[in-house]
Amino acid sequence: MNTVEDYIEVAQMLQDKGEIEGALEQFSKAFDLLIDNAGKYARAQETDVTDMVELRAMTPKLFAHSKVFLKKDITAAYLLNAMGVLFGEMKNYANAEQKLMEAMEYIPDGTDFSDPADNLERLKNTLS
Repeated sequence: MNTVEDYIEVAQMLQDKGEIEGALEQFSKAFDLLIDNAGKYARAQETDVTDMVELRAMTPKLFAHSKVFLKKDITAAYLLNAMGVLFGEMKNYANAEQKLMEAMEYIPDGTDFSDPADNLERLKNTLS
């Protein structure tokens, strides 16, 4: 089974080789797995949920737990930033902007990670 780190390693290797689409696919798989892990974490925090009605009522709380999980370290922000950069290189500017904005949302509090903001500024300068 691949881990988030495995996908990141392959993505970085592909990115270094200039294989943008392959790198984007691997970063996306890493993010999907991270989201899946966040969902599992959130559901584990609310063990009293027994049916779908209760689950729907718990959705905002589950989302909050997921966001806590995603902000526990820089991984989510890093992945979104990397995807934003690759979308920019592919000239898919709308997706690039969206990913970079999302990356800023998931920077853990108190962490110095300015890459998404810097990359968003570069993207806006490119479009000017």
